[in-house]
Amino acid sequence: MKYFIRLALAAFALLLFMVRNAFAEKLNKQTIHLASEKPFDPFQLLFIADIHRRTIKADLIDFPIDLIVIGGDLVEKGVPLKRVAENIKNLTAIAPVYFVWGNNDREVDETSLRKIFAHYGVTVLDDESVSLFGNSRLKLVGLDHFAYKPDGFDNAFKAVEVGDTVLFVSHTPFDFWKIKGPYSAELLLAGHTHGGQIRIGPFGLFKKGSLKVKEDRVELISNGFGTTTLHLRLGAPAEFHVLTIKPKLK
Repeated sequence: MKYFIRLALAAFALLLFMVRNAFAEKLNKQTIHLASEKPFDPFQLLFIADIHRRTIKADLIDFPIDLIVIGGDLVEKGVPLKRVAENIKNLTAIAPVYFVWGNNDREVDETSLRKIFAHYGVTVLDDESVSLFGNSRLKLVGLDHFAYKPDGFDNAFKAVEVGDTVLFVSHTPFDFWKIKGPYSAELLLAGHTHGGQIRIGPFGLFKKGSLKVKEDRVELISNGFGTTTLHLRLGAPAEFHVLTIKPKLK
């Protein structure tokens, strides 16, 4: 009998631990250097993805940020638009916000979402690029992967010129292998996988989120800030990222 009681207590403790991980606010801060033919001023980028049902607190960040990128799945079916608006309000109070669509975002009314974005000045990257900080050679490129448009990449990189320093964001990291040749980028950002969400040691449905510095670029895959279906995490805690980005002249 004692064995079963201990087992039940251990299971309950594990469940509480997984719930705590699901609602953590782990901030990963890293400095990266991006290869650049033209110098740019260093800046701070906040990357957050897979918010889903979570609430973003007004005091999430208490230090200066230059821009925020939402890597998709801001919302999912059943989330009140009032909560979405409050989350966007809190983020735009920190810095200018850029958004790409995830697979769950269009489970709610897209027109209503776009109205919220327009009200708070969020820039939606629908297969397009924007120049950052008035620097025409520093660009943020956003792909609407789950629209499944055959010309999505062509449109997204249409205004990118040879020699530009490019930050690329898609909801899914399964686009990363396509970033080569005419679609080159120095920084790649994605979420979607939740880092596997529940991992048993090294094993999970997907690889754990990571930042990898490669020879020609930096790749960041986030575990994500929220959860879906099961609001539990093990081995892949909820997280968001602040990157201090500096130029590395070629």
